[in-house]
Amino acid sequence: MVARAERRMELLLAVTGELAGARTHQEIARIAVEKGFDAVGASYGGIWLVDANARELRLLEVSPLPRGDIGRWAVVPLDIDAPLPQAARTGEPIFLESLAEFEARFPASFARIRETISSANPAYANLPLFGKGVPIGAFAVTYERAEDLDVNERTFLSILAHQCGLAIARVQSEQELERAYREEQAAHLEAKAATQAREEILSVVSHDLRNPLGTILIGAQTLLQSRVANDPQVAVIASRILRQSERIARLIDDLVDFAGIQAGQLTIDRKRCAPEAIVAQAAEQFAPVGHERGLIFEIQTAPDLPHIEADCDRGAQVFASLLANSVRATPRNGRIAIGATLEDTEVVFFVRDTGPGIAPDELPSLFERYWRSKQPSYKGAGLGLSIARGIVEAHAGRIWADSELGAGSTFWFTLAAPPPQA
Repeated sequence: MVARAERRMELLLAVTGELAGARTHQEIARIAVEKGFDAVGASYGGIWLVDANARELRLLEVSPLPRGDIGRWAVVPLDIDAPLPQAARTGEPIFLESLAEFEARFPASFARIRETISSANPAYANLPLFGKGVPIGAFAVTYERAEDLDVNERTFLSILAHQCGLAIARVQSEQELERAYREEQAAHLEAKAATQAREEILSVVSHDLRNPLGTILIGAQTLLQSRVANDPQVAVIASRILRQSERIARLIDDLVDFAGIQAGQLTIDRKRCAPEAIVAQAAEQFAPVGHERGLIFEIQTAPDLPHIEADCDRGAQVFASLLANSVRATPRNGRIAIGATLEDTEVVFFVRDTGPGIAPDELPSLFERYWRSKQPSYKGAGLGLSIARGIVEAHAGRIWADSELGAGSTFWFTLAAPPPQA
């Protein structure tokens, strides 16, 4: 008896080694059926995998049956009252030590296997296969002599089921990793193609459109400066052409900057810069627009601010992105204030308006690309605030907003990280 048990364990160890090298479910099933069942002393049997979506067991491999049609066992519904699906459903092994016990516990299933019985005293074992803690399959084996399915054989069967489950789970993980890798590679190629297409489009936008746009701008400026501008109608039309052309030029610049930010290639020209100069540059651009819209435009810069290392033009561009929203949203006779202040040792710039405010649930997404407010007052392509954030982050700074519905909004930003605390 001891020698027999040792021989079985040697066979199981050999099977375990082969299972560890298997690369497919079919190879695992073949090893289990051809060598594993022999190692545990079973006469014949099969191995199935759970298809959770279809609620059924699908046959991977089966040894030749003494009688009966193997094809009828290719798919076994998980919900029927039979030992194999019950083991897969419950995760508990089912041992049937006689035909009488089989017929008593599973009468409907017994009728199906009656014609396959080739022995007067067989026994049956159905064991679940586990992967990551859940049943992923099951195998069923038959012993021609019931006395062979003793305690030792059940132990060997449990070892074989455990090793088969580990091998199947490993292969599933490898397949999932391979599938994820292929998907990642496909996504990478798609992203690369999209980037190339975007760069080609931006090349058209930034080069091919700038030349005719420059001609339109020069033409509008020439009209305004010529004697024909004395005609009020000509002056109005030329002014409109100039404003809309400048707006298109800003949109082109925004698109190019947005692409640079996404690619991590935004150009920053740092130099020693006075905060007041950044505020003044923004005020020079937007104060006339604000006054034209009937807004009160104020500059509130604290005195004696320290110089910062920043790109002054990019700082004014951040102001422009923030002010574009504020000017659009603030009603006539409203107020817009811009400026800079010193908080501890950090220069903080701000834009404050008396517009309709921003809902609390929108604040976390405010600086995301393509963000657009539910407020009808805010319009645009949804790039301005994202570009502002990109410029600020390229300076290692911060940008945020405070707002209250009905009471206006304040946007804050810095253009450098604050110095470390002493």
